Amino acid sequence: MISIVMPAHNEEGYLAAAVTPLVDALRARGLDFEVIVSENGSTDGTAGEAEGLARSHPELVVLRSPAADYGRALRAGFQAASGDVVVNFDVDLVDASFLDRALERMADPAVAVVIGSKRGPGAHDRRGIGRRAVTAVFALVMRHGFGLRASDTHGLKALRKEPLAPLVEVCRFGADIFDTELVLRAERAGMAVVEIPVEVSEQRPPRTPIARRIPRTLVGLGRLWVTLRRS
Repeated sequence: MISIVMPAHNEEGYLAAAVTPLVDALRARGLDFEVIVSENGSTDGTAGEAEGLARSHPELVVLRSPAADYGRALRAGFQAASGDVVVNFDVDLVDASFLDRALERMADPAVAVVIGSKRGPGAHDRRGIGRRAVTAVFALVMRHGFGLRASDTHGLKALRKEPLAPLVEVCRFGADIFDTELVLRAERAGMAVVEIPVEVSEQRPPRTPIARRIPRTLVGLGRLWVTLRRS
């Protein structure tokens, strides 16, 4: 089974447009799948929209959390997933072709993580210059400050559940850091992490302004560096 985990925070009006074509694409592929919408801390009608979708799409599972926390929503979705492979999609970044290519790479049982890279050869990042700049600086910090070999950690990912489940349990951080911590821990555990290029573009305004994300992420990275150094 394939489990798609999609965090959702204040996505009213966008969620159905992301979920319905995805479900149709997965059905057309003949896959055994589930889509887990991990709603977290929404103050609009996202939760109601998700529940309505679940009534019309039997493959859809809705998780609810009162706290707006992207990383914890990813973690909750991973832990609730029934699939052997867990794929992370964002509401504004759904790419069924990434799933096809990721499953091809995961035909090799040694591959634990497939990252859809916005920065690798062949990738096209068509977002605004501010978001591209933040991504570039983040990548430099991760490479030189943490020794990360992957070019990207946020966004599209396919994760093999069995080997990664113990690492998810020991990950300490949520928000913008959870998936970065997980990829770092996978690399340090000697697991095979591969990348495939993707194309991304702005589909809707960011849910958290960049000016708020930068200091929050810097504090999180500092705490992560200390945690990993101690361990």
